[in-house]
Amino acid sequence: MKSILVLFLSIALFLPLALSSTFSSDLLLPSEQYSSSNAYPSILDTDGNPIRAGVKYFVLPSIRGMGGGLSLSRVVDKSLKVCPQDVVQIPNEVSDGHPVEFFPAYPGKTGQVILVNNPINVKFNSSETSPCANFTVWKMDKKYKYVVARGTLGALNKIRNWFRIVPYGQHYRFVYCPTLCIPCKIKCADLFISYEEQGNVDIRRLAASGNELPFSVKFKKAD
Repeated sequence: MKSILVLFLSIALFLPLALSSTFSSDLLLPSEQYSSSNAYPSILDTDGNPIRAGVKYFVLPSIRGMGGGLSLSRVVDKSLKVCPQDVVQIPNEVSDGHPVEFFPAYPGKTGQVILVNNPINVKFNSSETSPCANFTVWKMDKKYKYVVARGTLGALNKIRNWFRIVPYGQHYRFVYCPTLCIPCKIKCADLFISYEEQGNVDIRRLAASGNELPFSVKFKKAD
């Protein structure tokens, strides 16, 4: 009953925002004549501080009772002895998941502060000596359905590697809308949590939304 009530409240709170959401396919970069703080607000963490590039943060649901943070898992075939590459939400609310770092497409323009609606790479924090260090950067899969960790950091020519963070009520949501390829036909989409089952296991994958409510998130700085 409690979970049904939480779900009803989340739909009532965010449905008007989801229905009114529109995406611009224009690449938003601060011009030389505007200060980034005025024209392009910075993303704030749970302490009210601007999020900075290369600093570790936990991505958490903004509503209590909706699960824990994000991490990597081996969803498609757990029998394969490969690095986990599927971006998932941990069902347990008390778990913050695995921290991520954000990197802007044009740090020379935007500086080291992560700005609203600007293209970024998202990377799970990992040791450079880890055997899975090359499977940490977010990327849309080939079907533009799920977010996987097969991206390349800083590769402007690989448009499936780029995401944005935009306001969503009092919190934020992730958007896949790269616009780094001018002649390309870009299909923009919110990211949401896709609830799936494998046997008796609850799988929550980060995926591109059709008409589903976006994943409302907040960012907590990792210690």
